[in-house]
Amino acid sequence: MARSNTTVKSKTPQSTKGKSAAQKGGQQQKPTAKAPIAKRGSSKKSTHSESEVDDDALDDDSDEEDGEESFSEFEEEDGEPESEEVSEEEVVSDDEEEETSKRRKGPSPRGTPKKKRKSTGGDDSADGFDGREIFIPKRAPRTDGGIPYKPNQLHPNTLLYIRELKDNNERDWFWDHEAEYRVAKKDFDEFVECLAEEMTKIDFTVPPLPVKDLTFRIHRDVRFSNDKTPYKPYFSAAFSRTGRSGHYAHYYVHVEPGNCRLAGGMWHLSESNNDGLRTMRRLIDRGGRRFKKVIEDPEMKKFFFRNPNKTPLEQFLEMNQGDALKKGPKDYPKDHKDLPLLCLRSYTVHSMLSDSTFDTGSDAVGKIIRVFKAMVPFVNFLNSVIMDNEDSEESGEEEEVEG
Repeated sequence: MARSNTTVKSKTPQSTKGKSAAQKGGQQQKPTAKAPIAKRGSSKKSTHSESEVDDDALDDDSDEEDGEESFSEFEEEDGEPESEEVSEEEVVSDDEEEETSKRRKGPSPRGTPKKKRKSTGGDDSADGFDGREIFIPKRAPRTDGGIPYKPNQLHPNTLLYIRELKDNNERDWFWDHEAEYRVAKKDFDEFVECLAEEMTKIDFTVPPLPVKDLTFRIHRDVRFSNDKTPYKPYFSAAFSRTGRSGHYAHYYVHVEPGNCRLAGGMWHLSESNNDGLRTMRRLIDRGGRRFKKVIEDPEMKKFFFRNPNKTPLEQFLEMNQGDALKKGPKDYPKDHKDLPLLCLRSYTVHSMLSDSTFDTGSDAVGKIIRVFKAMVPFVNFLNSVIMDNEDSEESGEEEEVEG
């Protein structure tokens, strides 16, 4: 049953009417007859359903939003509001209105607190976490097996660790065996220190440098590589005028069981020193007599060019074909007599080492130094070229004639 307009008007909140009257100039309102209010314990039940109560509350909100405009019109038409008796069934009690607003707007700030969850094992037990910290001890390094660590030789545990790293090249395994890595790395660093001391005796251009400037890090740069394994399965170091870095020629030692080797020279000159590469090509274009003389040195043949069926120059070309140009440089004719040498971008030599070189009791440092000593003329020649201080071919020919 729809309510009349008078019923809606009579249910306008008193606070709103008082606010509108104050805004209209403080006009006093005559008290109106109060409609009978149904008590909470009354035997008479309201015929309105709960949904109708919510609609009445929404009607009250709409009246409040209309504000003084709706009340001023009513005041202008009748002069002062007229009160009509409203039946108890059509009146919503103040308590019911308050409860309805609470259901619509939520609990008040001073409402009853929420019920706490029951917990039997502490504050964090309800979430399945007890808050305790558990420390898992890392794997201890393996024992030395009765073989003491010495700075002038590599311990068998160091080579064993490199083998295991190659088979388990993963971060989880690496950090689980971190203690073994630190022992192996310390052993290799002490070995490199012994080598560095001897290197200053055979090549005066190699200065004494801290070991951190000589050894390479074990972590791989996988940003532009198809191989995403995180670690290098070997230990390595390099000696030069500036240590492992720089554009000078290097002496290089590589420790990897089954692939140990020594090397020397300049790698990837087009990237590290393009000016040195152009100087080397000019030298080869003029005949390259000094370069070929260094390659054919008997000591170089002994350690690096051991194949009797090929000349040292042919073996040298095979060693450096990895990054060589497929076609000749653009500044030189295609029928140049030394075109294979002109196509090179790396000038290196290398010699393989057996794993027995590092056996206990063997003079590993002495064996490596003998190979590096044979490499000294080759390294010094390359350094003279990239420093653009090489002798001219004419002076080299005069020296050969005088000899």
